[in-house]
Amino acid sequence: MPSFTYKVHDQSGKKVKGIAEAISEKALADQLAQQGYFVTSIRQAQQGTFSLNLNKILLWSGRVPTDDVTLFYVQLSNMLEAGLTLLSSLQVISNQIDNQTFKPVIQNIISRIEAGESLSESAAHHQNLFPLLYRSMIKVGEAGGNLSKVLRFVAELEEARSALKDKIRSALAYPVVLIIASIAVIVFMIVWIVPSFITIFSKSGILLPLPTRMMYEFSLWMKVFGIWLAVFFCLVIASFPILMKIQPIRHSWDSFWLKVPVVGLLIKRIEISRWSRSVALMLSSGVNILQTLEIARNLTQNSVFQDAFQKCYDSVQAGGRLADTFQKSSAFPNDVVQMISTGEHSGSLDKMLHKVSDFYDELVGRSLKKLTDSLEPASVLLMGVIVGFIMLSILLPIFDMIKIFSPK
Repeated sequence: MPSFTYKVHDQSGKKVKGIAEAISEKALADQLAQQGYFVTSIRQAQQGTFSLNLNKILLWSGRVPTDDVTLFYVQLSNMLEAGLTLLSSLQVISNQIDNQTFKPVIQNIISRIEAGESLSESAAHHQNLFPLLYRSMIKVGEAGGNLSKVLRFVAELEEARSALKDKIRSALAYPVVLIIASIAVIVFMIVWIVPSFITIFSKSGILLPLPTRMMYEFSLWMKVFGIWLAVFFCLVIASFPILMKIQPIRHSWDSFWLKVPVVGLLIKRIEISRWSRSVALMLSSGVNILQTLEIARNLTQNSVFQDAFQKCYDSVQAGGRLADTFQKSSAFPNDVVQMISTGEHSGSLDKMLHKVSDFYDELVGRSLKKLTDSLEPASVLLMGVIVGFIMLSILLPIFDMIKIFSPK
């Protein structure tokens, strides 16, 4: 089915842009008109490598907050539990939703379901908003007739992941801003302030001290090569995603960060918490253990944990136990292995993994506090030493000038 970009006005006169799939331009125009929009433009999206699609627009714009997606799951679950049909529930949500980027997504899902697709199949066309984990859980809920319950689990998982991201961002926001501001001040002093003082000192005819000469040489170097240094860092940042696709480099990079004190422990706890909660919710939703572990292999971007999850899946597929596999991996601490082993023996693996997730969520908070508590004073101390050296390079010649020009 071809994709079309469109521009419309809603009932309040506000301009709305979007992209949707339809049989033809006329069919899309009729669909938009039925939804209360005044159509001003419809064009077929260009095909090819750089063609536009709804997922890319959502990825670039970033205008669909996590809270809106979570609320969608909760609303849909509540309506299904109340006895409404899936299509009726989606229509109600579409009419109520305020986000003008998310609304066309819901409408596209409605159109696909009317054409005979399931909810999980329709959501697969919008992978940026509905990842594989959620679609797999929804598919199991559709097959088992407990879609409302599964959607409740999905909302819980999305809310937990969002809370974890917010916790990390809020904890690291102040140190990052402090470091960036300090670097900006230091660069300003080196490039503009220090040369002005050194010009004055040179005219006075005094011999510049070693710290002052060092700062002067560094200032000249920054003026000549500073822009090339900035270009180099930009190239490194731009090439970083490409380098991370090379497996040996990616594995070495991930292994390095896992060995860094405090940071490595934080990464481990985040990965364990995310994996435990996701697997627990899938098992609670009725997904079998093999399918759950197959999906769980893609829950992380860390290659060390990806290897551990892959070995876990291979072992269980061959008839082994989760705990035995994790015990051989350095990625999982002994307490996690023991709790998983207890869950397997008692037949309550999902409940035990919920406990692991809750416990490690708390540990993540402690690790973040420890990281920020150590990062803030360390960054202040480092910047203080640099600024102190700059001030020393300025003050030493001033003291020499005072000695020379002061009356004896």
